[in-house]
Amino acid sequence: MTALWIVGILLLIFLAVQLCRVGVRVTFGEETRVTARFGLVRVQLLPRKEKKSPKERPKKEKKETKKPAKEPWKPSFSAVWGSLPELWRILKKGLRMTFQRIRISPMDISAVIGGEDPADTAILYGKLNAAMWSVLPPLQELVDMPDAHVHMEPDLQGGETRVSGDVGISFLIWDMTVIGFACGIPLIKWFIKLRKQAPDVKNDTNSQSGKDEQHGKQAEDQPQRNDGDLHEQGAGDGQQ
Repeated sequence: MTALWIVGILLLIFLAVQLCRVGVRVTFGEETRVTARFGLVRVQLLPRKEKKSPKERPKKEKKETKKPAKEPWKPSFSAVWGSLPELWRILKKGLRMTFQRIRISPMDISAVIGGEDPADTAILYGKLNAAMWSVLPPLQELVDMPDAHVHMEPDLQGGETRVSGDVGISFLIWDMTVIGFACGIPLIKWFIKLRKQAPDVKNDTNSQSGKDEQHGKQAEDQPQRNDGDLHEQGAGDGQQ
């Protein structure tokens, strides 16, 4: 009975962790602030808080023991080139699954386009506005973006360009676990297949060195045989 309680508690903890949302939130404008999120926990990454530098202690010198370096594995170009379509198929599936599970929330961006020349400012505003509405609708279909608010306006009075906003990107740990299993196993199989296709350089070197030694022995034996033949031929002429 106790074992079942322990298993149940561990299962609940596992499910609670898998349902946690992990992400980053960036607030920019007069000041840039970056905050990491893990469930209900928030950790400020930027701006960093100043920490007191600890006193440096004298480091003890450690004797380095050099280990014999192993020859790194290098796949052939033909093997890598031939396996690229399969690799792209795996990565394409992983990217599609990743984008479908990413949530961008909040998405609040405000921009004021300024400049010295009002005509140039108006032209730049038109180009940026067209680019924004060309990118934003496909992005909303690609990822989960429930509340996107992007505002842009020109400042024809010669003011400076100002951009401020609040953007957050997050995903569930469960989603990343599913993607890891869905793409990790095919990637491992792809790598093992690539290793099998790679030529064994060590065996080729050993076989080549064996052939060289065999040729060397044959070259050494050839003069001895020729000297013996000449000696036998001279002895035969003397008897005649």
